[in-house]
Amino acid sequence: MPVVPAVATDRYYVNHEIGDYLRIAEEAAPHLLRLYTIGTSYEGRPLFMAEITNRASGESHEKPALWIDGGWRGGQLLGSSACLELVRQLLAQYGRDPVISDLLDNVTFYVCPRLAADAGDLSLHTGEWCWSSTRPGMGLAPGLRPGDANGDGRSLQMRLVDPLGAWKVSRRDARLMVPRGPEDRQGTFYRLMPEGLCDGSSRSTQGALRSSLDLDRNFPGGGEWNPEVCGPYPLSEPETRVVADFFRNHSNLGAVVTFGNLAGGISVSEAVPADAPLVRRLAQKLQDWTGLTVSHSSAPGYMQWAYQNQGLLVLRAEPWSLPRAAGLDRAAVERPLDEPELSGILRWLDQSCQGAFHPWTAFDHPQLGMVELGGWEWLYSWLNPPPGGLLQSELERFCKLVLGTAQALPRLHVTEFSEEMVGWSEAADSGGEDFVPLRKLHMAAENRGYLPSWVCHGVQRENPPCLEMQLLMEAGTRLVMGKERLYGGQLSGVGLAEAENIVPYTSGSEVSSRFEMDWLVEGSGRVQLEVRHPRAGTRQVNLSSERAQQHVEVAVSAPPAYSAPLPPPPPPPRPPAPRPAPTPLAAPPAQQPAAPAARPPIPQQPTRPNPISRPPVPTPAPGLAAAPPPPRPLVPPAAARSGALAAPPQPPQPPPQAPPPVAPAAASPTPPPALPTRPAAPMPPAGGRVLGSPPPKAGSPVSAFAAQVRESLQASQQRPEAPARLAAQEFEPFSPGLPIKAAYPTAGGQPIESPASVDFDDMQLPPDPMDSRILPPLLLRKREKGK
Repeated sequence: MPVVPAVATDRYYVNHEIGDYLRIAEEAAPHLLRLYTIGTSYEGRPLFMAEITNRASGESHEKPALWIDGGWRGGQLLGSSACLELVRQLLAQYGRDPVISDLLDNVTFYVCPRLAADAGDLSLHTGEWCWSSTRPGMGLAPGLRPGDANGDGRSLQMRLVDPLGAWKVSRRDARLMVPRGPEDRQGTFYRLMPEGLCDGSSRSTQGALRSSLDLDRNFPGGGEWNPEVCGPYPLSEPETRVVADFFRNHSNLGAVVTFGNLAGGISVSEAVPADAPLVRRLAQKLQDWTGLTVSHSSAPGYMQWAYQNQGLLVLRAEPWSLPRAAGLDRAAVERPLDEPELSGILRWLDQSCQGAFHPWTAFDHPQLGMVELGGWEWLYSWLNPPPGGLLQSELERFCKLVLGTAQALPRLHVTEFSEEMVGWSEAADSGGEDFVPLRKLHMAAENRGYLPSWVCHGVQRENPPCLEMQLLMEAGTRLVMGKERLYGGQLSGVGLAEAENIVPYTSGSEVSSRFEMDWLVEGSGRVQLEVRHPRAGTRQVNLSSERAQQHVEVAVSAPPAYSAPLPPPPPPPRPPAPRPAPTPLAAPPAQQPAAPAARPPIPQQPTRPNPISRPPVPTPAPGLAAAPPPPRPLVPPAAARSGALAAPPQPPQPPPQAPPPVAPAAASPTPPPALPTRPAAPMPPAGGRVLGSPPPKAGSPVSAFAAQVRESLQASQQRPEAPARLAAQEFEPFSPGLPIKAAYPTAGGQPIESPASVDFDDMQLPPDPMDSRILPPLLLRKREKGK
């Protein structure tokens, strides 16, 4: 774990000490912190900036970023120590605290501890109160310059006895000076002024700061422009120019946390109606985390410029307030404190931190004569907490605010990047002999942060940054459908989905927090996808088609059927279909395989099944000698006989010879006897009845008639000369394959009349479609229509 020194709480840092602390922190954690100097101040002091993130998970510009600075006031020293404490916690707690570890893996922190470097050092060295910059003001009138008059390093107060003075000694505490009332006409009265020296030979006690220039007001924006306060023109000061350039060059910035004093709360920029609900909800959550009251500010300056021009979420942390720390129920000095309140604050300082109020002592002033020095030490009471335990507690409060704001930043995540094999395509340089896979790529990205990807609309932002996607493919992989670089829309965060009213419902949002895109690529090479949003981060994912590579490595003669938009390659040559030629053909060569059934089937285009179809019975081609196939039943299965689902046509196979007899029977051509008393042994069932009549009982005339039919069929199969059969392509639907007159028994040359309820299932034969005596009229009508 990195070892960084603790932040001193018994004093405040000057500018060069801030740089020394950051250098030590960089040496302790070089993989997390980088130290930069973004510019110099008016007097040439460096402005240090620490970039903190885990570079192993991505560079700093590829992550959403948060800017933290110590404020623009020279006497507000608490912000610099708070920034250093934030640096210490981020480095020391990485790998220990899951929240900080997650933030450094996904967020970048830009920490600038002190922007008003000249005014800060002047306040610490001499005790002189300087507003923001040491640049001399224009038309500065002579008078009293606040500072250290007696050389003790403090800038306190001076009081001078004057009958026309506006101050008097408090009756509650002799150290306290309170305003004079209208009833106070007798007594000792004083003029109260800051400690300092008069300019030149002037004896005026009217205090005048060295410079009234406020760097916070040196930014473009609305409001009246006062050159004495705002500067000669916008961004005229070197400190404000470097900050504006940094914001414009770092598009990953999403939020700004600056520092202030005296308010005792959190100040948020006054948002436009489009941003107001989300900013209000986030401010309420920050108030719950830190315990600081949230207020909205519309004052022109740094905050309004960053919000309106840059579209950033801007928060001003003002954690220190002496009245609030003393227990008074007020967050800011909105009115002058009365005597009981001032007396209560003084008693609290005596108990909590001695040294913030000094007793009055006589001093011979070089211009004003005998005066008294003492009173409040403004730098360590009203402007900043006194060093010690109060300073440590305020540092913790500031870090909570920064970490809570960082967790609300948008976060881009690629939740899915997958492929799907959709077919094969002919390779460009193979001449139609090689095929490459076609892959459908699917991407899904979403924003898992609280804020939307645009963070804030602002006022002057016309085209906010949007989602950008880019595909990078290896050689041999080509994009068929889609674009290599394309732009998406915006992604809303989870904060926009919260309920606006007391009733728990949402009205929905026009912008979704999820974005999906598809591409079609050709080839099996590796594909890299980069999804980027300037304020939500950058994600890179790789996809390597292992399945496609396996298909390419295996020797495949042709891709699977129906899997590519291009026509499949021609199938291998097949044996010609047998033609009914009278002359027998010559025998094939000996290299012909003896077992044609072992060859893999060739995929065929499915055909539309006929309403009533039956697989044809192949006939042996003359002159071809092939191994006899296994015996097959004379009657087809019930599914093929009924016509419910026709089997697809099979490729032509060598026709088998005449099937052997099913059972041994006598070869006598004489007709069987008329009606035997007992039926013969039944044959295996044929798969269902055609006409659906119930099975006949044993010994009935129907059963005897069926026995005669079976014996006649067995006798006809033993005849030496089989009747000529049609070719495979000339078979009619439902053809029994036997002559009509040979299928039924005869007596004296006349067919035997069958009973009315003949069960053809028991006969083991399908009905002959050409026999009008037993064919139903409906089948006859379908036959005439060509069905």
